[in-house]
Amino acid sequence: MPGRSKNKQRSSTNAKPLITTPRGTIKPHKDFDEEAATGQAKKLHRALQKPVNMAVVISILTKYTVEERKYLEDVYNVQFDENLDAALRRETSANLQATLLALMQWENQFLASWTRRAMKGLGTDEKTLIEIFCGRSQAEVQNVVKAYQRMHGRSLEAELRSELSGDFRQLILGLVQLGRNEDELVGDNRARELAVELHAAGEARRGKDAAVFVRIFCETGCALLRRVFEIYPQVSAKANSIEKAIRSEFSGDMKTGLLTMVQCISDQPAYFAEKLYRAMRGLGTDDGALIRILVSRSEIDLENVKEKYQLNYGKSLAAAVADDTSGDYRKCLLAIIKSWA
Repeated sequence: MPGRSKNKQRSSTNAKPLITTPRGTIKPHKDFDEEAATGQAKKLHRALQKPVNMAVVISILTKYTVEERKYLEDVYNVQFDENLDAALRRETSANLQATLLALMQWENQFLASWTRRAMKGLGTDEKTLIEIFCGRSQAEVQNVVKAYQRMHGRSLEAELRSELSGDFRQLILGLVQLGRNEDELVGDNRARELAVELHAAGEARRGKDAAVFVRIFCETGCALLRRVFEIYPQVSAKANSIEKAIRSEFSGDMKTGLLTMVQCISDQPAYFAEKLYRAMRGLGTDDGALIRILVSRSEIDLENVKEKYQLNYGKSLAAAVADDTSGDYRKCLLAIIKSWA
């Protein structure tokens, strides 16, 4: 198990993060046409016959983007007697199966399924809901909202309203209502106004006004919010960072949700690096989080996440995953990470 690194670096909004171009580990192939898809479908079909060649299965399904995988799946299902989903379910199990099936889902459907799982049965998995809604862009949240409606025939907003309560419910509802204005101009005067408003609603009064935090965090564009977070210590009577202010005024899931938003708006790859670190530290592994993050970020910014993991924890993400997993499951995760790249 990966231990705590003495050199662990915590992100802070006091220092401006370096905004870099998002880079995934799985990239599209220009030459992936019907002929290529047919050839890969035949290889995949042969590999899924007894004795199963799982190395080939993993190699093919982690090489292509989800759009290419879905095309390959369509070709496979036309060419052969059984569909690919059924073949994967028959020949795999446990975490390997969960990872391969995740790779075969559109990202919005995959995250919508996890959202449903987080609310199903007794109790609610607030930690997963925070990662999905506080940890992702408005465009990604919008795709999950639409997919949830299509897949389950229910309004996600209505489901969340019935499952959650208090200030945390208002925060999550504010995010799924998709009211963020990303076209808002970034200027120091406007950023200072919002920082002053947050200070007045929290540190500067007895008893917080959570509605102000919800409105500003859910409706302000991310670029402007980054500047608000940078300016906040200048307006705080105690020169506190926005993170320290949130920790002093809020508790529980509301505190975690707001802090997650600050971290993701400031440095999203660092947030996912930390989530992966927490999924593997100590005894046991949170395989659900491990699979969910690696698969969902593989085409977006997993290369950036790898860099942040190495920087913040003094160990490569691939090495941490290799230490915490085994067998074909390990091989599949390492193929997604592209540990040889």
